[in-house]
Amino acid sequence: MKRILLWTFERGSFHWDVMCVLILAFLFLIPRNFFKDEPDYMRAPATESVHKNVDKSGNTIFTVKLDAPRFIDSVEVRNSAVDMLQQNLGHPARPLRMQPIRDWTGRVTAYAIWKER
Repeated sequence: MKRILLWTFERGSFHWDVMCVLILAFLFLIPRNFFKDEPDYMRAPATESVHKNVDKSGNTIFTVKLDAPRFIDSVEVRNSAVDMLQQNLGHPARPLRMQPIRDWTGRVTAYAIWKER
């Protein structure tokens, strides 16, 4: 046990090779979304069409889920997301910034919309 904890094995030995294979298997076989390394506003809401978040700076960010995934991030799709946000809020909203949220296939499933204060 002491040899494993202090790792006294020579480079190129059987133990070294096994450890390298385990590290590579961990890197390449674990799915990317396993670690959930993305902000909350970059996750498409599962049940609701519009979800409100606040980032560390205090900015309000709305995550607007599209009715169907799109392959292309176009002005038309962005405008439909802004329309959905305005319908949900009940008043006009001017977005400061919009960022598409893509699924693992690269399709746009939602938008993160920073709203003007």
